[in-house]
Amino acid sequence: MDGSNIGEAIVPNLGNYSEYGPQLRAIFQSAADTGDALYLSLKEAVKAGTITVNTNYLPANCKIFAIVFYHKDLSETVIRAIVGEDINIADPLVEHQNDILKAIESSIRVDVFLKDVDTNRIYTLDMHRAYLKTRNRNRSVYYGAKELSSQEVSDGRYEKLRQVSITFIHENNTTPRSQALAKIQFKNVETNEVYTDLLTLYEFNLNAETNSEALPETLVILRSYLSIKTHEDLCAFMETYDTWFSRRLITEYMHAIVDDELLIKIEGSERYMTKAIEELLLEERMEGIKEGKEEGITIGKEEGITIGKEEGITIGKEEGKEEGIAIGEERGKKQGISKGLIMSIKVISALKENEPVESIAERFKISVEDIMQIQSTLPEILGLTA
Repeated sequence: MDGSNIGEAIVPNLGNYSEYGPQLRAIFQSAADTGDALYLSLKEAVKAGTITVNTNYLPANCKIFAIVFYHKDLSETVIRAIVGEDINIADPLVEHQNDILKAIESSIRVDVFLKDVDTNRIYTLDMHRAYLKTRNRNRSVYYGAKELSSQEVSDGRYEKLRQVSITFIHENNTTPRSQALAKIQFKNVETNEVYTDLLTLYEFNLNAETNSEALPETLVILRSYLSIKTHEDLCAFMETYDTWFSRRLITEYMHAIVDDELLIKIEGSERYMTKAIEELLLEERMEGIKEGKEEGITIGKEEGITIGKEEGITIGKEEGKEEGIAIGEERGKKQGISKGLIMSIKVISALKENEPVESIAERFKISVEDIMQIQSTLPEILGLTA
């Protein structure tokens, strides 16, 4: 086995686009141009129900988000609306020879990495899933700091560091529900003066209860676009908004969901496999916390009523001890699963580089049969197979 067929195993779950894909491809192939005529063809097809959203690749999906917003005109328009300043972004696709996969893989972990031609300032866009509030905020600060610390400092000249503006778009709020757009800076607590503008964080919360009149039109459209989850949502969006920005969003979204080859490459990249593992483990932890909380409440109520407050406390302590031991064992199990998944990804990567199976087995101290099992099962575990 030379690993040449690994790419075939790592395929995106195209969901309902096994049905709708051919119709959408036909529209792109027959369109006279990529402007108004193409959009109107797409709109007619959506209205007729012959094309729709991809249920596994909605607009808020981080991979689709990256593909769409690595187009200069779209990302530049969004950043201008968020930071409230005129900017001139270097075209990321031109910088990477029109290879969108190279542009996506060039960023540290954010979805879209951009640079201002005039000020040399760094801008990023990142689509956050619905993490816990603390996780969202800490992750925002962590990756903002990472964009700063990844810059090379020569001869201690820290004054030459490039300013960084990080924008995180959240599916759930990390700031008060009335605040759709938040700007976060380092400030002196007593004087309220900005300590440094080297790093600025922006948060755009999609479900904040903010009147649309309080937001720039661009962000109102963006919020509606990223909230599309059904065919009805898509139809409503295309009927409500008819600007160059809304048209470009839908056109590039349709381009992205029908590009099987690009989705295969992105899904198979180590960056997104690592992210998939993080999200898988997070979902397991959240499910365990929810189940444990519900079971604890039920047990506490039943035993408290039956045997009284004092005995209930005693039993609760004992069961708490047992549950603590069980939780510890479960955490150890999940850590083992995580290490196994990470090693499996490394094995997959080695196979894709055509490293001989025997060499891989020796390097990772596993059998050839284990390698065959990893090749056949890892994509399914991560939800990457159809």
